[in-house]
Amino acid sequence: MQLHGRDNDIKLLRSKLRALAEKNDGGDEEDAAKRGVGEMILVSGTSGAGKSALIHKGLGHPAAKSGYIFASGKFEDRVLRPLSAFSDAMTRLAKYITVEHNKKWKFSSGEQSVATLIRNKIQDEFEEEDVEQLRRVLPGCAELLGLGSRRSSLLSPSPYADKVALFRSAPQLGGTKRRLPVTLALAGKESIARMHYAVRRLLKIICSRFKGVVLFIDDLQWSDTATLDLLKSIVLDREIPRLLIVGAYREDCPIQLYNIYEVGLKEILV
Repeated sequence: MQLHGRDNDIKLLRSKLRALAEKNDGGDEEDAAKRGVGEMILVSGTSGAGKSALIHKGLGHPAAKSGYIFASGKFEDRVLRPLSAFSDAMTRLAKYITVEHNKKWKFSSGEQSVATLIRNKIQDEFEEEDVEQLRRVLPGCAELLGLGSRRSSLLSPSPYADKVALFRSAPQLGGTKRRLPVTLALAGKESIARMHYAVRRLLKIICSRFKGVVLFIDDLQWSDTATLDLLKSIVLDREIPRLLIVGAYREDCPIQLYNIYEVGLKEILV
């Protein structure tokens, strides 16, 4: 698709990649977290205006050439699966790390792959129930997460927590809202907060190992509240290095972006 009159927007997107590179000057994970924080850009326009093409030309193609990871996920109309597009993007990110990256880089005898280093870090630092929750929320990351954690917690998660965490925001048939008992609501809030923290820790470990990571979430107008809450949580985290999140949505469709607009986003109108 030809993009006419979008040179400034393409330059803006590519400047974000250069900014990620400038934050990459070696050091360990903690140093990397201090050097750069996550950012988010929103691209809006009518259907067929070229939002996705703009993002792929401004970020996707140069990212692949410059050693960054570009992973995308797309929401579908009438598909009521919370976190679906984010989960799909994370699946592609995990596949790149476990498959594509290993193909590009040949490791000498005794040298561990990046996937192995990430997996070992997860197993050393995560509680067992956090790894299990990540497997449920991000099933496509199972191989990267490994078989389990080397740590265990004395706390037993609520048997209802994950179900409430994942589906509390899903639209209810007939437009009616189902009231949850107070105990389930509390369990849901705690589980959501814990899931957010686990996802952010996972991204911190992944992003610290690469030059830069770009996550593209398309068709946000069909997203669920759980996804928007998670994106806000990620963008506000000051310890995730070299991460850029890009979202695209149709301006002619209703979307509740108020809970991430307050983060201070740069918006591109197409």
